[in-house]
Amino acid sequence: MKYVGLSVACVLLPCLASGQDAYDAELYQQAGVALRRAVDKLAAPDVAKGIVNIENMVEAQPDYETERPPVYGQIFARAYEVTHARKYLDYFCLIADFLIEAKQPVGGYARPCYVKQLGSNKTFPKDCSFRNSRDLKAVRIILDAYKWTGERKYLDSAIKTADFTLEAQYECGAWPSEYPPRAKGSWLALPMLNDQVTISQTRVLLAVYEVTRDPKYLEGVKKAGQWFIDWQLPEPTPGWAQQYNWDKTPAWGRPFEPPSCCGAPSSYAINLLIDIYLATGDEKYLGPIPAVIAWFERSRTGPNEWARFYEPSTGKPIYAASHDERDIRYNRDVLYAGYAQRGSWSFERHRARWERLQELGREGLIAAEAVPRSPDELRDTVTELQPAVRKLISPDGFIGKYLTEGGNVRTLSSAVGTLHRYLRAARMPQASSQQLQAAGNQPC
Repeated sequence: MKYVGLSVACVLLPCLASGQDAYDAELYQQAGVALRRAVDKLAAPDVAKGIVNIENMVEAQPDYETERPPVYGQIFARAYEVTHARKYLDYFCLIADFLIEAKQPVGGYARPCYVKQLGSNKTFPKDCSFRNSRDLKAVRIILDAYKWTGERKYLDSAIKTADFTLEAQYECGAWPSEYPPRAKGSWLALPMLNDQVTISQTRVLLAVYEVTRDPKYLEGVKKAGQWFIDWQLPEPTPGWAQQYNWDKTPAWGRPFEPPSCCGAPSSYAINLLIDIYLATGDEKYLGPIPAVIAWFERSRTGPNEWARFYEPSTGKPIYAASHDERDIRYNRDVLYAGYAQRGSWSFERHRARWERLQELGREGLIAAEAVPRSPDELRDTVTELQPAVRKLISPDGFIGKYLTEGGNVRTLSSAVGTLHRYLRAARMPQASSQQLQAAGNQPC
C-alpha cells in the first residue's frame, strides 16, 4: 500500500505557534499521549491485528450495523491527522476496506452489513436505507482513504455508491427512506428529509463530484436543489417538512412525527443550498434562504432553541406526547422523551455562514474557507478548548476513565474530536514538511 499524505510521525510536534504564552506545553503533551493511548486501546482487540468484525463494534451503534464502522474510521483518521503515525492510517484503511465490502451489491448501505467480517464470504442481502446519512458517512471515509493512499479501489467504491444514489433519486429530485421504495401508501416511500434523507444523498453526489468532476453528479445535485426550491412550504412557515405527500403538503411519519414544518431539516437545508450555489454558481439556489432565516428568527422557543415541529397553518410550535399514538399538543407539559423535539439545529452557525456569503460573495467565501486559520484564530481555539481537554484527560474525565474502564465508542469519538481540534490548533501552524519528517524519525 502506498501513501501520499504527510510523512509518518509517532510523536506530536511541540507547541511552537506565535503567541506561545496562550499554550500550555505540558497539557499539549499530555493530551497527545492520552489520545494515542485511547485510540490504541480501541484498536487493540481486533483492528490492530488486521481484523474488522462488525459484531465486535456494538458499542458504536447497537441497532444499525453499517453506522458502526464510520465511527471507528473517524477516530483513526483524527489520530492520524495529529500524529501522522502509519499504524493509524493502516487501521483507518482497514475500516475503509470493510466499508467497501459492507455495502449492498447495488452500491448503497442497508441497516445490517452485507458482510460481518472483512474478507468473509457470508452475506446478508437487504434493501438499502438512506436514513442517518449511512451512505454519506461511508463515502467520506472511503474518499479520505483514496486521498491518503491514492488507491483506485476507494474511488471506484465511492463512484459506485454515487451512481446508485443517482439511480435511486426520484424524478422530483428527492429520495425516499429506503430503496427499493416501499409500496405507494407507505410514508417510507414519500419524499423525505427526516434523518438527513435527501440532504445526505445530495452531499454524496457533491463529495464524489468534487473528486471526479463528472457532470452527471452535479446534475443530480442541481435536481435536488430544484426540489428544495419547489417544495419549500408557504408562509407563515417557509421551511421544509420531514416528509411530504405527493401534492407537496407535509405528511405524517411515525405517530410522533406530525405533518409540520420541521426545524431541523430546515436549518440543514440552508447550509446545503449554500453549498449547491458554491458548486454551481447559480443564485437561484439561494432564493429560499432569506425567508427561512426570517422564519427562524421569529420562531424561537428559547435561547438558541427551536421546536422540531411547527404547525404549517399558524406557525405555532407543536409537540408529540406519545410514541404510539398521534397525540400532538401545543405545550410540552407531557413530552415524548425518546425523540429530540427541541434543539439548536446548528441554525446560528448556518446563519453566520449565510451572512459571510453576503459579505464576501461566492468567490470570496470559497477562498476564505480554503485558507488555513490565522494564528489568532488558532490561539482562540486553544484557549477555548483547554478547560475541556483538562477535564477529558483527568482521572475522572471520559478519556481518563476510558483508559482504565473502557466506555461507549460514540462518546470516545466525541472526546477524540475535542482532543483532535485542540492538538491541531496548538501545533505550530508554520510547521514544515522537514519538521514533520524530523518528528517522524523519532522512535515510537
